[in-house]
Amino acid sequence: ITRRLIEDGRDHLVLRSPLDLPFPVRFLQGTADEDVDKSVALRLLDHATGPDMRLTLVRGADHRFSDPDCLDLIGAALDEVSARADAG
Repeated sequence: ITRRLIEDGRDHLVLRSPLDLPFPVRFLQGTADEDVDKSVALRLLDHATGPDMRLTLVRGADHRFSDPDCLDLIGAALDEVSARADAG
């Protein structure tokens, strides 16, 4: 752990200031994530503002979110926000 890492992290604390996301956003959170609790995802969803935001909790998914089902969810979320952005 370096000083630069700590300072960089401090500069990216998104819950400290307004977070306007004026585009489609999909948050994907695993319920078995031991690094980021689902309460943080809920706080982020409540904190951010934007016209089209959704949070999907995935039972049993961990922080890596890398099993085939999770990767499919990521792909579907990317397809959905891309389609909405293109339509808007």
